[in-house]
Amino acid sequence: MLALYILLALLLLLVLVLVVNTLRCGTKTGGGQPGALPPREKVDHYADTLSQMIACNTVTVQPGGDMSPIYAMHQKLEELFPLIHQKLEKHDIDGALLFKWAGKDPSRPPILLMSHMDVVPATGDWKYPPFAGTIAEGKIWGRGAVDTKGSLCGILNAVEELLGEDFAPAGDVYIASSCNEEISGYGAPKTVAYLKEQGVHLGLVMDEGGAVVDPPLPGIQNKFCMLGLMEKGMANLRFTARSHGGHASTPPKNTPLARLAAMVDYVEKKEPFTKRFTPPVEGMFREMAPYMPFGYKLIFANLWLFRPLLLKILPRASAQAGAMLQTTCAFTMASGSDAPNVIPETAGITANLRYMSHEPEALAIKKARDFAAKFDCEAEVLTSSDCSGTADINSPYYAHVCDTLHTVFPEAGGAPYVMLQGSDSRHYEAICDCVLRFAPLDISKQQLGSIHGLDENLDVEALARAVAFYRTLIETCR
Repeated sequence: MLALYILLALLLLLVLVLVVNTLRCGTKTGGGQPGALPPREKVDHYADTLSQMIACNTVTVQPGGDMSPIYAMHQKLEELFPLIHQKLEKHDIDGALLFKWAGKDPSRPPILLMSHMDVVPATGDWKYPPFAGTIAEGKIWGRGAVDTKGSLCGILNAVEELLGEDFAPAGDVYIASSCNEEISGYGAPKTVAYLKEQGVHLGLVMDEGGAVVDPPLPGIQNKFCMLGLMEKGMANLRFTARSHGGHASTPPKNTPLARLAAMVDYVEKKEPFTKRFTPPVEGMFREMAPYMPFGYKLIFANLWLFRPLLLKILPRASAQAGAMLQTTCAFTMASGSDAPNVIPETAGITANLRYMSHEPEALAIKKARDFAAKFDCEAEVLTSSDCSGTADINSPYYAHVCDTLHTVFPEAGGAPYVMLQGSDSRHYEAICDCVLRFAPLDISKQQLGSIHGLDENLDVEALARAVAFYRTLIETCR
C-alpha cells in the first residue's frame, strides 16, 4: 500500500508540474487590429511600382549569358525611385546592386535590407501573363510578386518616401539586391567581399525567408510572423553501384539497381539521420504555445517530458515540421541500363540532402557514405554547402525587429523558425551576427504555394503593409 501511495503522490506531483508549466506559459490571442493603410493613392502607387518591376523579365542569367534584361531592370528602378539614385551612394557589382544611405552617426553598426531582383522561369498556364504585372482582383500578379520583387519594392518605396521627407537614419542603411540568387550566383558573395574590403560590419541583415502566414499549427487561430534564424545546408550526392553487367535472361542476385533499391528502402525505413529539437525549433514552439488551446499548450509547454513523443509524431503530421528536426535525404534522379534486357554495369541514384545544425555537413556526408557502403555502393558529393549559423537573438537589432513586427502586424503572433531553403543571406554571416530571414508580406497558402509555381501574386494591401514595416524599422532604429 505504501508503494501505491508513493506512486499516486508522484503522479499528482507530475500533473501539478505539467499544469503549472502550462499556466505559466500564459495565453495570447493575437486579436489586434491591423494598422490603418495609407491613402489610396499611395497604395495604388506601390502596386504600380511592383507591376512595372514584374514586367521586367529578369529570369536568372546563366554565367556568361546576356545581362541586358538585368540592366533593363536597373534602368526601371532608376525611373521608379529617382531620389534613391540621386541621394544614395550606388554600386553596380557586375549586375548586383548596393546602395548606401549615410546615417547621422557613422559609428553605429549599419543595417542592410536585401531582396534579389532575379526570378525563376514561368511555365504552364497562368491566369494572367507572368511578366505583365497585371493588377486585378486586389492583387499584383506575376513572376516575382512574392519571390522576391514584392519585398524589394517594399524596401525601395519606404526609402524613397523617407528621402522625400528629408529623413536621416540614425546609422548607415544599406540596400542590396542580387541579380542571380536563384542559381546561387556571385551577386551576394561579391557584395559581401566589397563590404569586407570597406571594413563594414553590420548590426542587422534582413533577407527573404519567413513571412506573415496562415496559422502554422492546429488550434492556433491567428496568423504568424515567421522569423528565420538560420537555414539548412544543402548537398547533392550521387550514389553509384557497379557490376559486370549481363543479359537480363540470367540475372544474378544483388544487381546494381537492386542494391540501390535496397539502400533507398533502408534510408526510408531506418531514417539514419538523428531528430533533435534545436534552439530555434524550441523557440518556435515556445512562442506559439501561448496561442494554443490548453491541450496543445500542455504538451508544448512541457517539452522536457513530451519531446520523445513529439520527435515521433511531428514528422508524420507535417513534412515541414519533420524537416526542421533533422537532416533530410530525398532521392530525386535515377539511371541504369540503356536497354530493357541488359543488366547495367553501372547504375546511379542522385539524392538531395538538407543538413540540420546538430548534424552538419561532415557528419551527414559520413553517414551517407556509411549507409551506401552497407549495400556496396559509392557516394560522391556533387555540390555541398553547410548549414548556416544561428542569428543572435540577444542582439538589440533582433529585439527591434520583433518590436516592429508587433507594431505593424498587431493581429499576428511572432515566432522564430528554421528556413528549409537556401538564400543569399548566408553569405552575410561573415560580416553580421544577426542575419534574419523574413519578408514582411502577408500571404495566403495559395500565395505561398505560388512561389516557383503558377499564378504568383501578392495582395495590393499586403504590399502597402510591407512598405510600412520597412519605414517603421528604419525610422525607429536607434
